Amino acid sequence: MSRKLEVKRIMVIVAMASAALPLTAVGATVPFIEDFSADAANWREATGVAPLDWNASGGPDGGAFASTTFNFAQLAANDTPVLFRGHSAYDSSGGAFVGDWAAGGVDEFSLYVRQDTGMPLNFFARFASPGNFPGAAKVFVIPVPSDTWTQIQTILPDPSLIFEGPFTYAQVFGNVGNVQIGVSVPAALAGVDQNFGFSIDKISIVPEPATLALLIGGGLVAFSRRLRRKDDVQ
Repeated sequence: MSRKLEVKRIMVIVAMASAALPLTAVGATVPFIEDFSADAANWREATGVAPLDWNASGGPDGGAFASTTFNFAQLAANDTPVLFRGHSAYDSSGGAFVGDWAAGGVDEFSLYVRQDTGMPLNFFARFASPGNFPGAAKVFVIPVPSDTWTQIQTILPDPSLIFEGPFTYAQVFGNVGNVQIGVSVPAALAGVDQNFGFSIDKISIVPEPATLALLIGGGLVAFSRRLRRKDDVQ
């Protein structure tokens, strides 16, 4: 490979990697994407006891993802079971989601989900402190179809957040230690004694675009300086 082509390849890699450079410390790593590349990253299933299943391929980009099964036999219509749990006590994602999202530059939360119930489902995300209270939930009103990867996302702060009490955004998102993903049970699945598959991938928290651009720019400048120093010693 010629040096020109090698440099171009490295620049592309650095441009992608620089988007993962963290902002200064307020706990959470921003931006961050959990893509389950090596294992289930200490995310757990509905009961919070067992880790999610890890799958090496088949995700939205063809790569790895995490999954679980769930049975609606004991549930009624409109119940809201949590299917996926990321918690500070589990060290989920190495604690990357733990901290002050309000002051830490988290302006968007998103992930990819998949389910095989044979009908569309409404998903929700719940955010809470390490002690599980106070908390707030985001209901994704666009149903997720069966058997296809679908991205669900929300800009933060979101005016449609449902707060579990008279709390402010800063009070809930200033100390996030618990991220939960679940569904609303449709009447057609209430009481159905069958195990259905649910999958997640690419859970992410990112800053607003201007801040992200600064991070990317800073990473490329740092790389170019390293490259020049390398050339100087050759």
